[in-house]
Amino acid sequence: MIRKFSILLAGAAVGLTAAACETAATDEPDGVARFADDPRLGERADRICFTSQIDGFGQATDRTIVVEAGVNEHYLIETFGYCPNLDWAQSIRFDAFSSCLTRGDSLIPYETLFASDYSGLAAPRACLISSIHEWNPDAGG
Repeated sequence: MIRKFSILLAGAAVGLTAAACETAATDEPDGVARFADDPRLGERADRICFTSQIDGFGQATDRTIVVEAGVNEHYLIETFGYCPNLDWAQSIRFDAFSSCLTRGDSLIPYETLFASDYSGLAAPRACLISSIHEWNPDAGG
């Protein structure tokens, strides 16, 4: 009898936690809107050229990631909706139609350092890029 009660209590706790998370998720803006008042967010950029110069990334959420391209050029990239594994990415790959990354191109987040290390695991899915913004990591943040 005690065992059943413990299971029901755990189930109730999970249900309440899920409801609280769902409420919190709808109250907070997503994507670039989350950074609307952040002084680091700059103007919208049409593209990041020479994607081979992207050599670092960080500050990832499930819809945005900051990349470093070249010397002191940073950009906030937003995806169309939720991008699985983006906030846990150890490496990323870009799939662009040209040498410039633009809206409609894709990024692919990997939870491993090397994309080829996915033996036995489901491969991550590509996430379409919806917008690119300049990012100034030194501005008031």
